[in-house]
This record gives sequence, structure tokens and C-alpha cells, in this order.
Amino acid sequence: MPIIAVVDPEMMSSMPKGLTASTGMDALTHAIEGYTTKAAWEMTDMFHLKAIELISKSLRGAVENTKEGREGMALGQYIAGMGFSNVGLGIAHSMAHTLGAVYDTPHGVACAPGNPKDASVEDLTALFRKIM
Repeated sequence: MPIIAVVDPEMMSSMPKGLTASTGMDALTHAIEGYTTKAAWEMTDMFHLKAIELISKSLRGAVENTKEGREGMALGQYIAGMGFSNVGLGIAHSMAHTLGAVYDTPHGVACAPGNPKDASVEDLTALFRKIM
């Protein structure tokens, strides 16, 4: 695990739109997979739900390169990392690594379709409340 992370939204402002969208979907997948994994618990739920909320509200702005969008994504991806580093990820990331290696698919693009679809109704209700 890293000892230090430099999370500076200004450093991300030169990223192309496609890269921003792809890495944003990767960050969102980190949060969703972490939230729905069997190892999740109250503390990690707190991180993941907040990350889902921030990323959902910020990704479009980040793609359009607004200051608020970049700041929200920087914080959201960091918080998602705090959560999933405690519980791991799921099959979406496992499959995405293979798709990326074999078909040269951007990681976030490969992750997005694999987001969990079999989570409990309670999990999905809480998740969608954060997104909406």
C-alpha cells in the first residue's frame, strides 16, 4: 500500500475527456464493488457510499474540466480507495484486467459493464439514493 498520495485536481486538468471518463468509471466501480462485496462492513460502507455520491455528482463536471468536477472526483476516488483497500474488489476488476490485456481496452471502460448486478435490494436502494 502507498504511504503517501498526491491528490491534486489541478494536476488532472490536462487529462483528455476520454481518459477522464474512463478513470472516473474505474473509480465509480471501485466504490460500487467495494460496497457490494461480501467483506463490506459499516466503516467501508460509509466510505463507499460517500465516494459513490461524490463521483456521481462530479464525473460529468470533471469530463468538462470544471474545477468543482475535478475536485469532487479527486476526493471521491480517494475515499473509494480508503474503502476498497479494506475489503478488496470483485469480478468486474478481474475481468477488466484481462480485457485490457487482450483487447487493449481502457481499464475503466472494461470495468463499467461488470458492476455488480446481484446485490441485495437494500444495498441497491442505498446506492441509488446516493447516485440520484
